[in-house]
Amino acid sequence: MLRRFLRNTTISAVAYGLAGVLGLFAVGLIARSYGLAVLGLIVLVRAFLPTGFLALIDLGVSELTTQSVVRGRMGDWTSASEKVSLLAVISAVTGTIAGIAVWLFAMPLSAVFKVMPDQTQSFVSILIVTAMVLPIAFVGLVAEGALKGFEEYGWLRLTEVGSNVAYVISIYAIFWHGGAFEWLAYSYLATIVAKYLVLAVVTLLLARRRPLRFRTWSTDSRRDILRRCWLMFNSRIVGSFQQTLPPLAVGILYGPAEVGAFDLITRLPRFIKTTMAPLYSAILPLSTRIDEGTDTRRLQILGRNGLILPAAVIIPALVIMALFSKDILRIWVGPQHADQWPWLAMSLFVPAVSSMLGAGQAALMVRPDFVGMNNQYLYLQVVLQYALTAVGLAWFQERAFVLGWAISPVVFAPVIARHMLSFMELPKSLFWEHVGRQAMVAAIILAAVACYKLYSAPESLVGLAFIGGVGCIAAWVLSFTLILSRGDRAMFSRLARALTHRS
Repeated sequence: MLRRFLRNTTISAVAYGLAGVLGLFAVGLIARSYGLAVLGLIVLVRAFLPTGFLALIDLGVSELTTQSVVRGRMGDWTSASEKVSLLAVISAVTGTIAGIAVWLFAMPLSAVFKVMPDQTQSFVSILIVTAMVLPIAFVGLVAEGALKGFEEYGWLRLTEVGSNVAYVISIYAIFWHGGAFEWLAYSYLATIVAKYLVLAVVTLLLARRRPLRFRTWSTDSRRDILRRCWLMFNSRIVGSFQQTLPPLAVGILYGPAEVGAFDLITRLPRFIKTTMAPLYSAILPLSTRIDEGTDTRRLQILGRNGLILPAAVIIPALVIMALFSKDILRIWVGPQHADQWPWLAMSLFVPAVSSMLGAGQAALMVRPDFVGMNNQYLYLQVVLQYALTAVGLAWFQERAFVLGWAISPVVFAPVIARHMLSFMELPKSLFWEHVGRQAMVAAIILAAVACYKLYSAPESLVGLAFIGGVGCIAAWVLSFTLILSRGDRAMFSRLARALTHRS
């Protein structure tokens, strides 16, 4: 089980990472060739998808489907069938209502977001096509969750990476043929439809081999699903305010060009979080089985390793990225945007905090009592985020949203970590011990990079990749030596053997 979990997670992270890198190149191409205003329009349109602002109303159907299928595989297929059936109906109704609303308000939204008159018709047309895609996208979340529950990550990897690659290729093709910017959005929507249709077919074929069938739901199943949907809705409110509302607010206050600037600064941190997402999605089936077996010891092992091991790999690399953030912007999107490097460096706090807390939060998602309490902390974090944003608007304009987004998770990380460790019955001091070791490694990296920059600086993508790669390797050696204890290093060795062992 461990070997399968590790291989699924590693291959998924690599595959998502490669697709994400292609996406970063595509963003650079759009910014250079079409301008920040077009990039901002595309970002605004994508907000009206289940992966954007409309995640607010998806009610966690993907995660709840995963939990239901895993419990079905443990023997209770009747309950699993009832719950998955109800979740499918909920997603279909939600997607249809959302599609109708987007269709009706397409024209008013163009005025709200200050779209230029010569781009208004294209923007409205894209929103109308998006409205037609929404029912498919919402129901597709159920198929996605079912495949995670079956632990069929191969199809998830194939469709996710395939759709990303197809989209990036289409961007280059549209650019080379001088196509209008709306075709960039249409091609993205086409890849979404193709992805979810494939996932739906695969899910139906897998369900036929098991006792998972569409059936009417009992009162107990309905109450349990509605309760969990309510908890997930509260989590989605927090997530929407944290990540998907800011670009909409920037569009309302300033316009598409400023949305493009905001997206440019936050794109790399969000890409890193997306690359970490396969780890969290793979943890959910594992933690569901642990919760069903009430195995506290295994939960503690999962929680401690989830706090320490991902951060030991990710945070040192983030420090390197932050120190070279000016060079990254200059080479990626052009020297005219290089002065935004302090904001890019600051925004890397977001994936840093996520690397420490994300695995533990995913593992405890099966505990409604934890989810409820965690939501309360996250609401307070959102209040702080927008308070910082409001204070900074007069000086920083759209970058004030970066300020609130980046700093609020850092302030609340100790509080959430304490709550998480308490549920896992782990020492509360574990978080601060790990932060202290990370700070020591970061200080050494800072001194080394400062010495390098006194004499040289990367001038090309190849040079940046080379010096960044060397820096990451050195940072990981330091992390392995100074951050990980002897037991942690032994755990890394066991994980490596489990990953490479051929049975």
